[in-house]
Amino acid sequence: MAIKDLQSVLLQAGVLGSGVLSGLYFIFSFCVMGALNAQPPEVAIATMNTINLVIVNPPFMLVFMGTPIVSGWLLFTCFKEGLGASLDNKCTAAGALVLLLGEFLLTAVVHVPKNDGLAAYTVGSAADASIWAAYYTTWTAWNHVRMLASMATVVLLSSALQLRAARLTVEQPTEMR
Repeated sequence: MAIKDLQSVLLQAGVLGSGVLSGLYFIFSFCVMGALNAQPPEVAIATMNTINLVIVNPPFMLVFMGTPIVSGWLLFTCFKEGLGASLDNKCTAAGALVLLLGEFLLTAVVHVPKNDGLAAYTVGSAADASIWAAYYTTWTAWNHVRMLASMATVVLLSSALQLRAARLTVEQPTEMR
């Protein structure tokens, strides 16, 4: 594989990672959070706290941290080559930026602090219902944003991959085709 194809491999990794993340967030938004919300507040809080502990495992962390790293590298290479150099660079940069801001940064700024706050809360007081309701409402709404950002990244990076392949085919000397 030529070094020029490294960008294509990274784009594929970005599509795969953002696709897995969008599926994860979709399931949380439309299945897990609804199931938790159907439970008594103290059960929902305890279960969500358990989920937040168990989810930090090697396969999850590989995708959760690896996809932003790939996106950061893609963004760097786009700036290095010039954002206006090609349409695929524009789509790549847009997809990487959407992932970094709408998924990764949002997680760090909104979801991690909310999860930490829920973990610090002591279940069993009269505030269980209001604590869970506030957590559920805002956490889920912002999770929809993470899901949509991850889905948009899939579309943008997939488009970039297709545009890149078409551009490289046109740029390739006739004898190499």
